Amino acid sequence: MKTPLSWISLYTPLENLLSQNKISDLAHDYSVHTAEIDDILPHTIDGLVVGKVLSCERHPDSKKLRIVEVNIGSETSTILTGAANVDDATYVPVAKVGTVFDEEFTITPRKMAGMMSYGMICSDDELGLSSVRSEGIMILEEYWDADFLESKIGTDFFDLKLPFTKINGEKTEISLRDTTFEIDNKFITNRPDLFSVVGNAREWKTIFDLEMKNDFPKNEVKLSENLPTKKVTIDSEKCSAYHLLETKQKTPIESPLAIKMLMHRSGLASKNNIVDTTNMILTEYGQPMHAFDAEKIQGDILVRMAKEGEEIEALNDEIYTLCDKDLIIADESGPIAIAGVIGGKNTAVSETTTHTLWESATFDATSVRLTAQRIGLRTDASTRYEKSLDPLLAGKTFARVMEYLDFCEMQAEIVGQHDFLNTEKVADISVTVDWDFVEKKIGVQVPQEKSKSILESLGFEITDENKENFTVKVPSWRATKDVSIAEDIVEEIVRVYGYDNVPKLSLKETQPINEKNPQKLLKNILLDFFATKGWNEALNYSFTNEKLEKKCRQNTENAIKIQNAYTEDYTHMRTSLSTRLLGNIANNLKYDADLKFFEIGNVYAKSGDLRPEIQKITDENTPLPYSEKTIIAGITTEKDVLATRENLENLFQKLLGYIPPVHQRDDILTVLHPGLSGAYEIGETRVASFGQIHPKVRQDFGIKVPLVYFEIDFATLLDLASEKDKRFRELSAYQALSRELNFVLPEKVHTGEIARDIESVHPWISDVQIDSIFRDDEKIGANLKSVNFTFTLQSMRQTISDDEVAEIFEKIITMMKEKGYNLRA
Repeated sequence: MKTPLSWISLYTPLENLLSQNKISDLAHDYSVHTAEIDDILPHTIDGLVVGKVLSCERHPDSKKLRIVEVNIGSETSTILTGAANVDDATYVPVAKVGTVFDEEFTITPRKMAGMMSYGMICSDDELGLSSVRSEGIMILEEYWDADFLESKIGTDFFDLKLPFTKINGEKTEISLRDTTFEIDNKFITNRPDLFSVVGNAREWKTIFDLEMKNDFPKNEVKLSENLPTKKVTIDSEKCSAYHLLETKQKTPIESPLAIKMLMHRSGLASKNNIVDTTNMILTEYGQPMHAFDAEKIQGDILVRMAKEGEEIEALNDEIYTLCDKDLIIADESGPIAIAGVIGGKNTAVSETTTHTLWESATFDATSVRLTAQRIGLRTDASTRYEKSLDPLLAGKTFARVMEYLDFCEMQAEIVGQHDFLNTEKVADISVTVDWDFVEKKIGVQVPQEKSKSILESLGFEITDENKENFTVKVPSWRATKDVSIAEDIVEEIVRVYGYDNVPKLSLKETQPINEKNPQKLLKNILLDFFATKGWNEALNYSFTNEKLEKKCRQNTENAIKIQNAYTEDYTHMRTSLSTRLLGNIANNLKYDADLKFFEIGNVYAKSGDLRPEIQKITDENTPLPYSEKTIIAGITTEKDVLATRENLENLFQKLLGYIPPVHQRDDILTVLHPGLSGAYEIGETRVASFGQIHPKVRQDFGIKVPLVYFEIDFATLLDLASEKDKRFRELSAYQALSRELNFVLPEKVHTGEIARDIESVHPWISDVQIDSIFRDDEKIGANLKSVNFTFTLQSMRQTISDDEVAEIFEKIITMMKEKGYNLRA
């Protein structure tokens, strides 16, 4: 969330704080105490001044250019501009020569149509004051009094302040010189109040010991006598508050610059002053609002669950089909808004709207989240609703709406209002906390007066207190799934008091050393092995969809369907790693033809044998309703299956000390070609499967090149690796020697078998590895491969001499010649 400090300053005074401290230090302090500041965005341009137009003439050689003489205080500058509205301007923002807008744009003397221009007269969007592109320059007298501007000629433009709305009857101003903090809201999902300017202002006030100048408007809205208004019926418990304000006003126009500037710096786009008002309330108070054109609503309003199959055309021009789990706002014609997500196009405010219904409501967090996920649309409103909003907040916005309409000179008149609040949904939480508990949890004694001061500054009310304990009433904006137990109260105290004020203590007891996790150890070995063999690790979601599963010829009847699917792409749990790995290949083939991906992940099914570790954590009578197992899978554009087999056999040799027998199988994996696939098996236990991807599967993924795919059962591999002889042997006191030999082998010869043969030549030989394989029909020969073997020579009783090394080499070479294999290097 982007939050301009100038906006926060309307609610708590930051001026002195900002002038006496570095922005980066303040951002650090705020991050430590409340929420992470992701980025700091300054809004100022050095060298920009207030100028006065002395004369303006058309350029003799250009129809578009004007020659403007501008008083910039210390001197008069000649500036050429193409803005037609400069004819009507007296006071303008001027970028002097040397002004730097960004790294790529600096104002320099420039020749235009044969005449030199010394500076630039700017528009509001060029100054970062609006996201709306301006057709001309910014005319300052449209925003400030001429006498005031006369006194500011030559002064820094960003020292000016724009008039803004009244708050509780008091006039306010927004500084042009500003800084926006981009707050990371991902980790404060329990704090919906921090998704607002006012909520952040409370935190600034407490952290930096400031006062709260303003809060929610104290003035109640005054109703007109033109009643009755629209009838509203609430027909769902998923709506805990629903307030409706009915106004008549002028037609929407462009918002004043101050509003456009704050919206732009908050990452919002300006539409018109009615829509902008709802977005300003959303950002300022964290309360989503919606504006309906009252003349377009047919009959009364009903808040209800949608009927299965109902449709609504939304503001984004998309048509959404609703289900009976979606909460909607409807009139007699049907849905007019999806509650908490988006409004309908048929009742949208337009350029002719003069009669408006302003909705401020609280909807069930889970309902809004599930609907937004199901239709694949996450909005600023739904983001806030899904955090569980304070039901009391919805009724506090209308006075602020009227302040915005008054600022926009809309001549608004209130002609009706509806208020509904389910008081049973309003959390009334009080927590009693022992003082000893506070000290024990923090590890240091925070003075009681300091603790109370912190809590009261955050909006908590101390309702009872004695020597042993105290009771606090939680403010409504913190009572929605946030603060409810004593530990929460302690956390509020210590985060403001400062974690750096809590002394570090050494551990009083020795900590036991955790046993090595065999699963984690094996995974690390696998990650390292495949990385060294040139494979890239893929990390994919465990979610898939029925269409994708069918592309891989998977049995979707056994796939687990996700009840609250986020999008249509993630409707099921994957039954194979091949689905997403094939997608990885398809997406990357446009960039590279040589691809090798592997992944270690879980697959799921409705039935089957549960993994032992899952069985242990479930009741014997109520096992989990699905099976889950870990798979190591890989896919490559290297069309030779033997190359992939060599990688697998090298892995087996490394982990098991042998290579399981391989068999050709036609019924291994549905994604594989039945005539070009096989499996490594020990008895009836299948360790791994491999082969070429079925041509039909490749076709469905739009892949034209052959692909080789393999899968290894993680649990089986772990069991076999655990059975490997792990007897300790005496460490040799003599140096180990690393050596390598390269032999030319027939393509069909299994390198793993050759590795075992080499190791059997002499007892000093160990750790034989296939280092690399090279193929080249011209240099090596057709159907041949050059294999580089590395191995270790080490004796338990002596240092191995060069002559002994040569003798061992000769034995290996002789053994290979007898098999018909020649030494290459």
